[in-house]
Amino acid sequence: MLASLDFIVIDELHAFLNGPRGLHLASLLRRLDDLAVKPARRIGLSATIGDLSVAALWLRPENPSSVVIVESAADSPELRLQVRAYADSEEVEDSDGLENEEGTPTALDLIADHVFANLRGSNNLAFAGSRKRVEALADRLRIRSERAAVPNEFFPHHGSLSKELREELEDRLKKGDVPTTGVATTTLELGIDIGSVKSVAQIGAPRSLASLRQRLGRSGRRRGIPAVLRIYVRERSLAADSDPLDQLRLETVRATASVRLLIERFVEPPSITSATATVALHQTLSMIVQEGGARADRLFRLLCGAGPLSALDKTDYVELLRSMASPEQGLIEQAPDGTIMLGEIGERLTGARDFYAIFSTDEEWRLVSGGRTLGTIPVSNPVGTGAVISFAGQRWRIVTVDDRGKVIEVERHRSGKIPKFDALMNEPIHDRLAAEMQAVLSSMETPAYLDVAAIDFLEQGRAAYKLLGLDDSQFLQAGKDTHILTWRGTDANSVLAFALVSAGLECVVLDVGVTVLETTPDEAAAILRQVAERPPDIESIAGFVENLRTAKFDEMVPETLLRRLWARAHSRIGEDLGMMAGEVLVSRNSSF
Repeated sequence: MLASLDFIVIDELHAFLNGPRGLHLASLLRRLDDLAVKPARRIGLSATIGDLSVAALWLRPENPSSVVIVESAADSPELRLQVRAYADSEEVEDSDGLENEEGTPTALDLIADHVFANLRGSNNLAFAGSRKRVEALADRLRIRSERAAVPNEFFPHHGSLSKELREELEDRLKKGDVPTTGVATTTLELGIDIGSVKSVAQIGAPRSLASLRQRLGRSGRRRGIPAVLRIYVRERSLAADSDPLDQLRLETVRATASVRLLIERFVEPPSITSATATVALHQTLSMIVQEGGARADRLFRLLCGAGPLSALDKTDYVELLRSMASPEQGLIEQAPDGTIMLGEIGERLTGARDFYAIFSTDEEWRLVSGGRTLGTIPVSNPVGTGAVISFAGQRWRIVTVDDRGKVIEVERHRSGKIPKFDALMNEPIHDRLAAEMQAVLSSMETPAYLDVAAIDFLEQGRAAYKLLGLDDSQFLQAGKDTHILTWRGTDANSVLAFALVSAGLECVVLDVGVTVLETTPDEAAAILRQVAERPPDIESIAGFVENLRTAKFDEMVPETLLRRLWARAHSRIGEDLGMMAGEVLVSRNSSF
């Protein structure tokens, strides 16, 4: 049946340019071509792609020049936007907790007031980030509806809710016959037909321009109707002993930088994916099920030829197959004629109903100290032994990382005040956004879309940027620690942090740099000079990365292969490491 296909249409193509689902779909398309007498024509649709040549390469990796690009000449809808800022006091322990009607209202309480007053009576989407924040905001809005004695129009939507509850909200939005606002994580970002909404609200400064554009695209779909975007930013009130980094008001700065890049139509290129080995293992088993057995050379040629899985060379694939055939794994076995078939465990695995979904649900990692569980957190970025993270208002040094058990053992780290954000749990940001944040701090322009509070925070950040001397230096002393502000994105800062950890330092990864603990700016500059002159190779840096098993079947992949693939994926950053260190030193008017 599939051998006679004429066309394959891939909607929301940008969503498949990276990540496990994209690798999975790319592999399936190659397998469809293998079945066909004449390969089906592929058509990709998207309104959120920056570099169209990247999309063409994904669509036809063996011949991207054959892809015809058709761009719409239609004008974009009018955009109406506002950035609104609110402050939380230093005493607020849980800024995403449920509402406490006693005491001073939190920033999220005030945001709920504004959302209730302005979104009620129409169809809207409010993207709140984490599941906890979604529930906290939806609960506040429900309470306000009850107080006003009006029907509740605000409903949560995230992956932990039952399918029935999610579909009830989706049906309300799609029908549009009663006012409804969905308060969601990323689950309503794409792939679900809910029609057009009047406005989009974003709780927290955007971290991805691709996501922001996709979310905004839900509004203003009808001719003559503007797209409406509200970004709600929360800052922490400063105290005498606040970390100087917080004086920069980076949440407000990032929101401003995001809008500037949105207007410039910037979209991040596909990010580094860590699921290559998982998808290769998954597709190997799937092909064996399809054909009843296959030879290793055919599996490699079909799965790891042109396309995203070509990151695996023959040596990598042979290592993967040998591991899958080991007595410990028992996924495959080889017949005397060389045919690879399913092993006993492979039979059970592929017979399970959840085998064919390559993506896994978000897992929470457990933080443990001295045998006591501190709590659970999502981990979005790489960590390593010796790295330092913040949790529950304190700093913790990572002692061990249990990939399989999803446990991070930590010990308390001496520290005073810490910056209020932690890159460990946040979505990564791109180099371009980090650089634009610095440009916002250096600029004198006051955008008209900022409210009075946001303007005040932006002016505070710019004043601190000059007062702290950051227009001439990228080193910022904070007590006994030093912030090295690279103004690069998360991936580059993570590699730099691992390089510094390999030199014996303790580091925290920031959105726009790295914090080196118990180190003066002069000491940090001396270490950076060594990195600039003799940058460590990426393979040695990879030895300090611990949480490599992040994709669905990574537990069945040899750690050596995962580590090698991580190094290969970050090789370009590794090559630029010396230059990055040199640029930071030059900014300090160093003698380097």
